[in-house]
Amino acid sequence: MNRGGDRRPLLARKTTLTILLVGVVVVLLLLSVLLSDPPDGGTPRNGSAEYFEGPVTKIVDGDTLYVGNVKIRLVLVDTPEVGENGFEEATQFAAGLCPVGSNATVDQDDDQLYDRYGRMLAVVYCGGKNLNEELLEEGHAVILTQYCDESEFGDQKWARDYGC
Repeated sequence: MNRGGDRRPLLARKTTLTILLVGVVVVLLLLSVLLSDPPDGGTPRNGSAEYFEGPVTKIVDGDTLYVGNVKIRLVLVDTPEVGENGFEEATQFAAGLCPVGSNATVDQDDDQLYDRYGRMLAVVYCGGKNLNEELLEEGHAVILTQYCDESEFGDQKWARDYGC
């Protein structure tokens, strides 16, 4: 007779516990991937306002462009205007990242849909890169801190990194 008794129930409990633990870890890993910003090539969708893809049809300046027939003003960033130092560089940078004819993804700001000129306020992604963030990172734009609390994007890492 086995002095320790039947070990099968203990083994079954350990196996069940191990399977359950592995399942929890897998679920947590999947959630962390789904809730994090995607790597280059991916474009997150925030909120419930307009979200669409289309061709870049015109670059107006560093922070304004057309995607399809929609005039987009990049939310939370400001680039130099015509005649100001850095205007050409910012405009060329935007055109280089989002050239006319390329595909762009537009994520409209839920909290401020349009500016006073009727331009859609949004984050624009080209080639998986956030144009708003890239302009800041390369020194072609400054963050518009007065709108941080009014924008759904004000609490995102890229906006906080530059002053929101």
